[in-house]
Amino acid sequence: MKRRLTILSLSTIHQDGRVLRQIEYAAREYDITVVGWGRLDKERPHVVMRPVQRVVMPPAQRFMQAARMLGGRITRRAFERWYWAKPDHHQALQAVIAARPDLIHANEAIALPIAIAAARQTGAKVLFDAHEYSPEQRADSLTWRILAQPLYAYIIAAYAPRADAMITVESHIARRYEKQFGLEKVGVVRNIPAYQRLPFHPVEPERIRLIHHGSAMKERRLERMIQTIALVDDRFTLDFMLLPGTPGYLPQLERLAAAIAPERVQFRPPAPPDAISAIINDYDMGIYLLNPVNYNQAMALPNKFFEFIMAGLAVAIGPSPAMAALVEKYGVGVVAEDFEPASLARQLNALAAADIDAMKRRSLQAATELNAETEMKKLLDLYARLLA
Repeated sequence: MKRRLTILSLSTIHQDGRVLRQIEYAAREYDITVVGWGRLDKERPHVVMRPVQRVVMPPAQRFMQAARMLGGRITRRAFERWYWAKPDHHQALQAVIAARPDLIHANEAIALPIAIAAARQTGAKVLFDAHEYSPEQRADSLTWRILAQPLYAYIIAAYAPRADAMITVESHIARRYEKQFGLEKVGVVRNIPAYQRLPFHPVEPERIRLIHHGSAMKERRLERMIQTIALVDDRFTLDFMLLPGTPGYLPQLERLAAAIAPERVQFRPPAPPDAISAIINDYDMGIYLLNPVNYNQAMALPNKFFEFIMAGLAVAIGPSPAMAALVEKYGVGVVAEDFEPASLARQLNALAAADIDAMKRRSLQAATELNAETEMKKLLDLYARLLA
C-alpha cells in the first residue's frame, strides 16, 4: 500500500508550475491529495484534488483583518487571530485532516500553520517548501512592509522550526533563512522543468526572435524589455506570452509596444506550464531583465530561466546573481552590466548569428544536467527520509 502525501498550496494549482511538478513526480510513488485553489491541470492516477474556495471578505472584515495585522506588532496573538479568521484556511485544514496524510508538503509560508495544525491531529510529518524568502516577497511596497512583513516573519519564526524539514528554491535564500531565523539545514530544490529532447534551430541572421513568458505583474517592470527592443537593431523582435497579473498592466504594455517598437513586439496567448519549453523552442533567445526591487527579485532563479535553457534558447538577462552564475557557468547567454535597457541592448547588438547559435547549442547540452529529473530526485529522497 502506498504512503499518503498531501500537497498543500494556497495557489491556483493548474497554473503553479512548481506544485504541478511535485504532483507529477510524487504520484509515481505516493497516493496524493492536493489541497488548494482552482483545479488540477489534468487527471493522474493516484491523485485526487480537494479544492478550497478562495474567499473575498467584505470591507468591514477586511478592515478588521488589517487591524489584526497591525495589532500583531503588539501581541503575536493578533497574527493568529488574523490567520484563523480566514474561512479558506479552515477549509484547507479540514481537507488536509480528511486526507489522513503520512506527510504534508506545505508550499509557501501562508500554508505552514495549516500543515502544522493538521500534523498535530494526524501525526503526519511536515515538509515546509518556502519557495522564496517570504518576509521580503513584496518589500518594495510600503503598505506590504507595514502590514504583511511582520506577519510573515512571525509565521516563519513560530512555525518553521516545527516542520520536519525545509526547502527553498535557491541557495542564497536558504542560507538567509538559516541565519535570520536560526533554522537547521535548509535544502534547495530548484524550479526546473522535465527534460525534453528538443531540436536545434539555427538563427535567421536578419530575424532574431526573443521570447518572454510569465505573469503580467507590474512590479516586474516588463516595460524595460520593450524599451530594450526599441534600442536594438532591426534584427530583433520580441514576443510576450503572459498570464493575467496586475489589473490593467497588460494593456499598458501593449500601448507602449505600439508606441516605441511598432510591429516588433507581439503578444500571444499563454501556454500550459508543461508545454512551454516545446512551444518556445522555435525562438532564438529568452529575455528577462528583472529589476531587483526586493530581495526575492534580486535572488530570482525562476521557472522561465530554466525553460529558456530547456527549449535550447540563448539567454539575455540583467546581472541577477543566481541566474548570471549559471549563464556564465554554461556559456548560454549574455549578462548586462546593469538593469538598464540600454546596457542589455548593447550586449544584444554586439551578437553575431554564430554567437547565438553557439549559445543555443550549449543550452541544449546544459539541459541534460539542468532538469527536473535531477531536482525532483532530491525531493523524492527527502520524502523517503522523512517517512523512514
